[in-house]
Amino acid sequence: MTLEQRLTEDMKDAMRAKDELKLSVIRMVRSQILLEKKKGTGVADVPDETVIALVRGHVKKIKEALEHAEGVGRGDLAEQAKAELAIAQAYLPAEMDDATLAAIVEEAVAAAKAADPGGAMPGPKAMGGIMKAVMEKAKGQTDGRRVQEFVKRALGS
Repeated sequence: MTLEQRLTEDMKDAMRAKDELKLSVIRMVRSQILLEKKKGTGVADVPDETVIALVRGHVKKIKEALEHAEGVGRGDLAEQAKAELAIAQAYLPAEMDDATLAAIVEEAVAAAKAADPGGAMPGPKAMGGIMKAVMEKAKGQTDGRRVQEFVKRALGS
């Protein structure tokens, strides 16, 4: 069963159970999937990688809403955002652990160091290339902010 099909089935279950919060979160993600289908050229199913990226985008929006709600002292909205976050994160693959991510970052830094004619430690200018290499290897298993923190730490920035 694809992730899109799982979302559809869970939406039906949420409708039957009258779970308005879960239904709302799933509908938001499914609307993004439908927009993606309209962009495509008659694609029947959206690939799981694309659905994961759409869910990650929705999770990011929820996190921003949570930070804003906490910033202005709206505990009620913060609690709702936390509940939405838990629902949306259930559709994402498990996060990559710190040790694995650190190993991938070290490998990318070593590759950037080897590519430098002088063999010097890559500086902040090399961060973009290193980030790109790490994000390709960590596809869908972590977010960009976390990778950025690890790369900065590895480069000593």
